[in-house]
Amino acid sequence: MKHILSILFCLNALMLQAQSEWQHLPNSPQSGRIDDVFFLNEQLGWCATSGGEIWKTSDGGTTWEIKHNSNSYFRSIEFLDENIGYAGSLDSKFLRTTDGGETWTNLATSITPIPKAVCGISIPSAEVAYAVGQWDSPAFVLKTTDGGLTWSRQNMGNQALALVDVFFTHPDTGFVTGQGPSGKAIILYTTDGGQNWTKKFQSDSNGQYVWKIQRVTPEFWVGSIQTFNGGKFVKSFDGGQTWTEYSAPIPDMQGIGFSTPEHGWVGGYISGFYETMDGGNTWDYKDIGGNYNRFYFLNPDLAYASGASVYKYSGSASGTVQPGAAKPYDDGFTLKLSPNPARHFVEVQFELPVRDNLRMGIYSADGAFVQEVYHEWQLAPGSYRFKADCSALKPGAYFLGVQRNHGLYSRPFSKL
Repeated sequence: MKHILSILFCLNALMLQAQSEWQHLPNSPQSGRIDDVFFLNEQLGWCATSGGEIWKTSDGGTTWEIKHNSNSYFRSIEFLDENIGYAGSLDSKFLRTTDGGETWTNLATSITPIPKAVCGISIPSAEVAYAVGQWDSPAFVLKTTDGGLTWSRQNMGNQALALVDVFFTHPDTGFVTGQGPSGKAIILYTTDGGQNWTKKFQSDSNGQYVWKIQRVTPEFWVGSIQTFNGGKFVKSFDGGQTWTEYSAPIPDMQGIGFSTPEHGWVGGYISGFYETMDGGNTWDYKDIGGNYNRFYFLNPDLAYASGASVYKYSGSASGTVQPGAAKPYDDGFTLKLSPNPARHFVEVQFELPVRDNLRMGIYSADGAFVQEVYHEWQLAPGSYRFKADCSALKPGAYFLGVQRNHGLYSRPFSKL
């Protein structure tokens, strides 16, 4: 009897494993990186790309129809219902549609000052919505209380250097995530619609962001930490009131998604895709695409993810899983340092293939931020060269960390 039960258990586990898979959607839009994906129900969804495109699906991702095309880098998208939605870009466009994406209006020009980058959107009610930015500073929160007709802008410089994601559970109650004034990853919380903010989490190291946040259940939440050194993520078991930091398999983590407190996935810009079955104690590499930025769960058995492609998770999946489909997008960015070792300065050369925002900083070997050496907005494509002063650095090992719209890069060097 024990042998029969054991066999049945194994067969059941194998069936569940075979039925619960992430799949690359073969007809997914291919326009650079897909930075965000949002589904209203099992069939109706949208995605936004770095190639300036907004796409819509009405059949669960089997086919897609383009609804907007521009020269913008779109980072965020969310809908209230089948008609009203918003899309945020990294180049001064914050769009609104009232007809399901057929036409879009740029709200950014009516907001003072104009938000250069809208990285996250949350719509807790028909009248109230929030949006945040920007990943490379300054930090701000946008809010509407009249269904998107008018927006206020709150300067968050005292609480944050940069904001990336936002999630409101109620018109007055929610979280924003990003980087604090000291360069440490933070989560802020409000219960009065943003009039006051309380710090609920701050990391120990500089040069980090809480990049994405997810409510798995009302009590259980997770967040990804993007860093240059040593992967980290955070969990909360009390509705976001307290957070604990845990080790993760990748440092450049952006996307994070859990179906239960035990079963989850993380993905980075370059590092790939990992799965845990024990709440993050152990992780297994899965060769399923790359460039992950957002996981969106409709329920524990149905989810979508955005990255080099759109990916779909189903508890009753049919068809063939396509491991390795849509590998991480390489747009041709190059970075060189000389001399190495350096004495008084290090010359930085980089080739920029597309218009981009860049922040560069020097970090210690253990990942602690030391100093910023470069910060430029909307650089044109081309070759660039400059000298970074490192004369004040103590002798030792360092690395140059580069943050772009398109991802993280680093190069080691030594100071004599």
